[in-house]
Amino acid sequence: MIARIPGASQVFWGSFVTYTDDAKQRMLGIPGKLVEEHGAVSRAVALAMAECALEKSGVSWAFSITGLAGPTGDLRSPVGTVWIALADGKDSRAEEFHFSGSRNEVREAAAVAALEILLEGIGDIDKKNDLGYNE
Repeated sequence: MIARIPGASQVFWGSFVTYTDDAKQRMLGIPGKLVEEHGAVSRAVALAMAECALEKSGVSWAFSITGLAGPTGDLRSPVGTVWIALADGKDSRAEEFHFSGSRNEVREAAAVAALEILLEGIGDIDKKNDLGYNE
């Protein structure tokens, strides 16, 4: 969605597509034990994904999405459960969502929500700077 915007390369470094648990561990360095203990669709894993992506890329902001779009869920999370995390090097936060619809509708809703969270986070920094904070 970001890369569709002309000029996005000025602000968009890239992405890690870590679809499987193995990819999360190999590409981002997420501890396997974390995934085992909490499940791939969890607050802990979403936060670790965003924080590891931030560290590996060297960018100012990173967000992660981990969820179950269907057609089946698992014992821990029903279809439509999505965790989105945002990290900026100083702070990290994660939010849980429950979307409904087809697999593609859940994926689209998660992408939109992630972009909204990112824009909110960037807006928070802009507000702080407007108030005289120079972090």
